[in-house]
Amino acid sequence: MFGFGEHQPQQVPQQPCPRCQTPMQYLGNHGIRMGGLTGLAGAAAGAIFGQLADDGEEAFEKKMAVQVHVCPQCAEVSLKYQGGL
Repeated sequence: MFGFGEHQPQQVPQQPCPRCQTPMQYLGNHGIRMGGLTGLAGAAAGAIFGQLADDGEEAFEKKMAVQVHVCPQCAEVSLKYQGGL
């Protein structure tokens, strides 16, 4: 459910784009990663501790599931919260 690029086949009501009112295209449920080790601290931990740092980073990251809708006319993106965090 939280992997990147995962799609759950389901029927979702079509919604109009808030910008141009064109029907938006549903692209499925996707996971968004939030948090974890970043910047120099994350790079240093990864270089020193290797896989152990990667496992520790995953323990601290938060994940959120969203429905992704994209407007084919103006490229507006809409995310609908599905769970997580």
